[in-house]
Amino acid sequence: MAADNILLSQYLTQQVVRQRNSVGLIEWAGTVTAEAIPTTKPNEAWVKQRIVAERIPQSPDNYTQRTLAYFLQDSTTTTNIRQYLNAFNDDPTEVALAAQVNTVIVDFMPRFAATDVTDQQVQQWYDSNGFGTPLSRGMTP
Repeated sequence: MAADNILLSQYLTQQVVRQRNSVGLIEWAGTVTAEAIPTTKPNEAWVKQRIVAERIPQSPDNYTQRTLAYFLQDSTTTTNIRQYLNAFNDDPTEVALAAQVNTVIVDFMPRFAATDVTDQQVQQWYDSNGFGTPLSRGMTP
């Protein structure tokens, strides 16, 4: 068990892990931002993920650092920790790891976005994208 803890702690510091995770986050962000904005008002969870996806390309190192622990909470990462720490995996292993990183991101991003984006930021997004609540006639703001 101690060896596992040492390996897991290495996950937080290894450049190869940061590179893989950064690429995964950028790819996830690209997929999310490529989605068309719905014609009906999207739910807050969708908006929060969209906001995070729009931010990631502007500061990928920040989001890579802030999400490392989310990756460690997933059993896929901990089960395959040696492959994640290895900078010299063969091509099939790297392809499998990339798919795993994507799956882990899709799984944790709703939780991350829920804590990263405020209700005020969601409302600003709604207002900026034509989903603000219109005032009733005769009422003042």
